[in-house]
Amino acid sequence: NPILYGNTLGRITRMFESNSLRGCGGVVPPKLPTSNKKTKELKSKKEGGGGMDEMTETPVGMNILSRSLVVLNLYFDNKLFGQYDFSEMIGQHMRQQCAVPELLLTSTDWLSRMAKPMYDTLKSLCLNRHRERGFTESILLPAFQLLQYEAANVDEKFRREHGLDAKTTASYASNYVIVNTIRLMERHVGIGIELGLYPNWYDLSTALWYRDFLLSALINVKGSVERERVQRREIDLRIREEEAEEEEKKVKQAQLLLLQQQQQQQSKKKGKTKKGKNKSKQQQQQQPTSPIPSSTLASPTEASSVKLSAEDFEDRLDYTSLLLHRNLCRGLVRYIAALRQAKLLLDPPASITMFTTHQKRFEKRFEAFSTLPQPPSLSYEDYIRGSDFSAVQSQDLLSSASDCFRSGKGVVDWLLDVIVPAESCDEYTIDLAEKRKDDDLYIGIRREEIMALAKVCVSNSLFLHKLASMTGGAKNSGKSSVSLDFKAHKLYCTLSIT
Repeated sequence: NPILYGNTLGRITRMFESNSLRGCGGVVPPKLPTSNKKTKELKSKKEGGGGMDEMTETPVGMNILSRSLVVLNLYFDNKLFGQYDFSEMIGQHMRQQCAVPELLLTSTDWLSRMAKPMYDTLKSLCLNRHRERGFTESILLPAFQLLQYEAANVDEKFRREHGLDAKTTASYASNYVIVNTIRLMERHVGIGIELGLYPNWYDLSTALWYRDFLLSALINVKGSVERERVQRREIDLRIREEEAEEEEKKVKQAQLLLLQQQQQQQSKKKGKTKKGKNKSKQQQQQQPTSPIPSSTLASPTEASSVKLSAEDFEDRLDYTSLLLHRNLCRGLVRYIAALRQAKLLLDPPASITMFTTHQKRFEKRFEAFSTLPQPPSLSYEDYIRGSDFSAVQSQDLLSSASDCFRSGKGVVDWLLDVIVPAESCDEYTIDLAEKRKDDDLYIGIRREEIMALAKVCVSNSLFLHKLASMTGGAKNSGKSSVSLDFKAHKLYCTLSIT
């Protein structure tokens, strides 16, 4: 699919991420009953794969043959997939994602410098989970560390050469590099959760807390970039309207000049015979009323009706998905804190700090992020301050966690409205800037995953309600226990109270 239908870097990346996630179930998939295993396999094959049954399979993703074929055809004949100029594709992606001016791209060799790291980013999505995580730590993050310094120099040079103010001019190249860096970091933490590197609640709370920070940083950067894009679009719209008005003035002036010339010709021919007059009238009727065809003019009304493109809508889906993931991470962190206040979670065993400390464990987990200029790496002290809810009342903490899951469920409902089942509509009548079919190749999230995330939101909300209804919401009777369940989704657990 990426080779046949990938026509932009953003779409190719989403396709690679979807293929990488294919077949990935929970962190610890349950064993299926022998009697039902063959039935489920037949049902999965009949439906073409990708159903909820696959959520219970081993998280292996694409097989090695598929990965090898994709990598083999990723770049040849000095072109991506042998079809596209990679530098031009990166430039288009920079304009789409961060509103980078064309002048910055043409006046520097920045696109050539970006080619190798962006190629490695695509290549990493063709690796299995274990190799991708190691590849990100050893190759991608160090490369993007250097890119951030170089991007800052490119922005400074661009502002200096064109006399732009650093306070009012966005750091275009830096914003693009930082967005891609945070996406790598967030994916790195998510893969660690998928691989079961955070099996206990105290480890999982650390990963979710850090992922919440990364998602918030990514949302803030993309939000500021989107505001910049809107401002640039409004400026371009005003420029087009002014150009249309100027063109209309020129047309009117040309028409007025033509009319004056015709009147002068008529005055010179005055006194001639009636036949000559009739002939001049016929010639006057054959003269064009405007030297410029009206079809080439864009009226202000047409220019102002700017509509979102199909790729803009795909980016909006990605941004909305980030909001959903942040709500889930934040809700789970606060849910775990509420369970600790209720004495339903046991403290970490002393044996894990026999030869090390909690701080050293935290630093080793996120050591790969420590050398990056942006976003700044978080310390263990930051985690202690950010996850300490001892001063918050139990009911307030429960209400805050419930609000996170409720907000997540609202995002889920919106996604289900705009991503419709494949069989419910015709692909020729659907507006690609407002809705998408579930089997659309260019979207980064499917209804299957949305329903799984909805299940996480609803299940945890119900258990939060159960926790709130317990005695005082903060005391454990000694009969209740908490278990982590990853059956619904591979990244987000359900904290069941039994």
